[in-house]
Amino acid sequence: MSHEMLEHASKGQWQKLIELEHDYLCEIDRLRVRDEQITLDSERQAYKKEILAQLLENDHQLHVLLQQRLDELSHLMEKSRVQQQVNRAYSAASAPMGE
Repeated sequence: MSHEMLEHASKGQWQKLIELEHDYLCEIDRLRVRDEQITLDSERQAYKKEILAQLLENDHQLHVLLQQRLDELSHLMEKSRVQQQVNRAYSAASAPMGE
């Protein structure tokens, strides 16, 4: 599921990412509860360690992509703010005197 989330983020499919995030967090909680109830042999512990390492790597990559998106949105908001200021300045300058 984390790989799928990373794929959606890579493609800029933010809504799909958000939809998966809830399911992902629920699954992590479910696994956390099961983990407390089960004792794993060394082979399964090694496998679990590999999966956790992959999850952490996916999480890191996802964080990088989300930060890039946040930077893009911040830039767009700043650009919009400047455009609004320009529009207000031109509106004020083009208004007839005495208004």
